[in-house]
Amino acid sequence: MNAAETSLVAAFAPPAREPAWLGEARRSALARFEALGLPTARHEDWRFTSLAALGALPFARAPAGDPAVASALLARGAAPEGPRLVFVNGRLAPELSTRGGLPQGVILSSLAEALREVPEKVRPHLGRLARPEAHAFTAANAALFEDGGFVLLPRGAAIDAPLALVFVTDAPPPAPLRGAEEIRGQAAAAPAAVHPRTLVVAEEGARGIVEEVFVGRGASLTNAVTELVLADGAKVEHVRLQVEGPDTFHVGAVHAEQGAEATLGAHAFSLGARLSRSELWSRLAGEGGEVRANGLYMADGARISDHFTWVEHAVPRCTTAQTFKGILDGTARGVFSGRIRVLPGAQKTVAHQLSSSLLLSDDAIADTKPQLEIFADDVKCGHGGTVGQLDEASLFYLRSRGVPEADAKSLLIWAFASEMVGLVGAPALRARAKNLIAARLPAGARILEAA
Repeated sequence: MNAAETSLVAAFAPPAREPAWLGEARRSALARFEALGLPTARHEDWRFTSLAALGALPFARAPAGDPAVASALLARGAAPEGPRLVFVNGRLAPELSTRGGLPQGVILSSLAEALREVPEKVRPHLGRLARPEAHAFTAANAALFEDGGFVLLPRGAAIDAPLALVFVTDAPPPAPLRGAEEIRGQAAAAPAAVHPRTLVVAEEGARGIVEEVFVGRGASLTNAVTELVLADGAKVEHVRLQVEGPDTFHVGAVHAEQGAEATLGAHAFSLGARLSRSELWSRLAGEGGEVRANGLYMADGARISDHFTWVEHAVPRCTTAQTFKGILDGTARGVFSGRIRVLPGAQKTVAHQLSSSLLLSDDAIADTKPQLEIFADDVKCGHGGTVGQLDEASLFYLRSRGVPEADAKSLLIWAFASEMVGLVGAPALRARAKNLIAARLPAGARILEAA
């Protein structure tokens, strides 16, 4: 076992007074993680993304975080308004959370609270979709999570205000260079690991918006798992916004299952972290279901941003539309690997994938791997991928009109990225994503003023 695997296993300490069935599930998941180990380049779904840097680090359980630091991190533009739960280093921070004004029957709570107060709503679903058998990070999360979010949208409910789950990691700075013994007069601490777990259950005909925000600083690993259960006719928009610091590692997996006529809009914005991996695993189990999966990633320096999707059409007359875009600078690497499986009998399936990458330097790398596995004959499926640089003709046109070069490049980058922002349905979330993306452009402030 490498340093990360050994330290994560050593950090295993089951919480007191949790249900026996959950304790047994933890032990089983831990054994599975020990058997699997971290993925390597020999794993087909990971062959473009090396975990060598992560595997060399000895992680420790995250210490108690400072709510004041968490509040300052959120104030940089990632803080959602309205109903929200804030978790600092994996633990609920009540003083930063607000959940008033929720309609009757809607539950927004920590997972630990839900296990105590409404276990009958949690047990049928927790761990059913995100199974640890074949996924090392999912197994580690199932064994080691301390808390997370639980959202219940009851039958027929219609919630317009986004329900937010905010995960803040406040970790020590990176270890010093070899030969140095202390940072700020204290011995360097081990990188922190947190394993947030989220369960969202939308009952028949329910409609709502759920947002997950990940903010952090220092040397850390965030290993997040989310399960989305959509009953017949449910409509859920799920927005995942990752803006962690440049020394963090982030692995996040969303596992979804949809009933008949259920619609899932899944948006993933990966704007931070040294290494970021965002996964979507979705199964269309009822006729007439629809998945709209969209993603935007921005990476510079030597960062890596990886998006992976796997959508299974198990029944007829379902639709999938996937659109992912990446903006890469420096020696950054971006990865999109998407797979759509159409099982036998899933006739009248409509499924499309599109991946586009914009390279801002000659050393940036984009890997695109769209995949279709079709075992039915009456379907409409297709995929495509493009990799390119800024259009020189458009850049020349803007420069010839007196637009400074930095502004001209920012405008073209914004034009490329704004499509993904526009796909978010909730106005408040769309505006916040727009602000965070524009903040990463040299002329972002002027673009926002003109918009």
